[in-house]
Amino acid sequence: MIFYFSGTGNSLWAARQMAAITQESLVSISEQLNKKTQSEATEFSLHPKERIGFVFPIHSWGPPEIVLHFIRNIRLKDYHNNYCYFIATCGDDIGCTRHILRKVLQEAGIRLHAGFSLQMPNTYIALPGFNTDPERIEQKKLQAAGASILKIGRSVCRKSFTFEIHTGGIPRLKSYLIRPMFKHYLVKDKYFHVTDACISCGKCSRICPTDNIELQNGRPVWKGDCTACLACYHVCPQQAIYFLKESKKGQYLHPDLLEYEKKGKR
Repeated sequence: MIFYFSGTGNSLWAARQMAAITQESLVSISEQLNKKTQSEATEFSLHPKERIGFVFPIHSWGPPEIVLHFIRNIRLKDYHNNYCYFIATCGDDIGCTRHILRKVLQEAGIRLHAGFSLQMPNTYIALPGFNTDPERIEQKKLQAAGASILKIGRSVCRKSFTFEIHTGGIPRLKSYLIRPMFKHYLVKDKYFHVTDACISCGKCSRICPTDNIELQNGRPVWKGDCTACLACYHVCPQQAIYFLKESKKGQYLHPDLLEYEKKGKR
């Protein structure tokens, strides 16, 4: 069973690739949480030899809070130390993600056996100095990711006890000092705004993984349940959405997600 969360499509692609390689089922974390109230636990039944995978993007050198919330409320029936791994998609490094995730899994009674970081195109654009990759780098990362996911898939199929991750420099500073400040101050949808360039297409509402955006009088309104995935910004055909300060930075959605968007699907 592969639990995944994705905003701009990188982790969705990785999860779908792993499902094809391992022949295991996919479960969307956001869809599961959208069905539940905050107090309800989510229960799943496991086969004795079934693997447990978590696939998610890195948000400020750690797992997205929506993923950690899901794990804290998960209930696994017939769990017998099933092989558990994670794949963290990232623009560069993942800091202390392994340790943050392992602690939350332990609290849920789940042992972590393996983990992998998977470099993908950059998506974070909200702060000064951050932008999407140039097209040449973007294509290079996508091409390399195809070979990397096959390697990861083979390791998971063997149930290897391994951690092939790129923590990067000063990981503890990034994950335990910068990340908490990021979560406290910047994971807030009050900083999203829309300009008069909006054409009321509704793409931002459809792509939002937490169903946090609705159109009111043809304009997007954010409802307070944001994960700061920035999918709404990246999908806007007019670049009418901005965060904090209006600017024209790059936009990126994984090519697979673009195809789903054209068909009106998530």
